[in-house]
Amino acid sequence: MQEKEQYISPIKQRILEFAATLGISKRDFYSQIGVSRGTLESKTGITEDIMAKFIATFPDISLEWLIKGKGDMVVSHKQIRLKEEISPGLEDKLLNKISQQAEEIGKLKNEIEHLKKDQKFGRPDAEAAGVADVV
Repeated sequence: MQEKEQYISPIKQRILEFAATLGISKRDFYSQIGVSRGTLESKTGITEDIMAKFIATFPDISLEWLIKGKGDMVVSHKQIRLKEEISPGLEDKLLNKISQQAEEIGKLKNEIEHLKKDQKFGRPDAEAAGVADVV
């Protein structure tokens, strides 16, 4: 039985093409995106994790180019501004949500500290333990 020859995925090829435009070594490129050396040259598929790391490191990369191989390699700042205009108020909504989450985290941290102190002094929180402290 003849083995099927595997090729590097088109997405990996485009990422390597982008890396070549940076004028840095492949080693430095791998280090920047936080993946093991040679990962993109292997003949296995590309994982969601690798793509996420690459996109997070290079947010100007055109996703259409990356996935489909169509259009420009990078998104122009004009296109980015257009996307911002489409969703007015989004930044305020996100900042509000982040503020709410930060407040909740603060409350949870205080509660954890309170529970740790109770445990340290041998007074387990009855509610947390699920039993009443009856003497």
